[in-house]
Amino acid sequence: MPKVCAVTGRRTRRLTTSRRRGSAKRKGGVGLKKVGVHTRTQRPNLQKKTLWLGGRAQRVWLSAKALRSLDPTLLAPPLRAERRAGGR
Repeated sequence: MPKVCAVTGRRTRRLTTSRRRGSAKRKGGVGLKKVGVHTRTQRPNLQKKTLWLGGRAQRVWLSAKALRSLDPTLLAPPLRAERRAGGR
């Protein structure tokens, strides 16, 4: 199972950062020269949580943003009386 948020679809992103040398033309220089490009990864704050969907437990990855916006009753286990009434 890939590490992707089940609600928002957030996943690891690949970014580039660049190093520059020189001074800007607006400061009287000859301009900035790009001397190196590096890649880095940006990972979302994913947490493994158990959701109760249709009376069944399902473990999914959730981002912190999705966790804040989620209905709290989906995270809590169902009550025993409800489970007994459902046949379990």
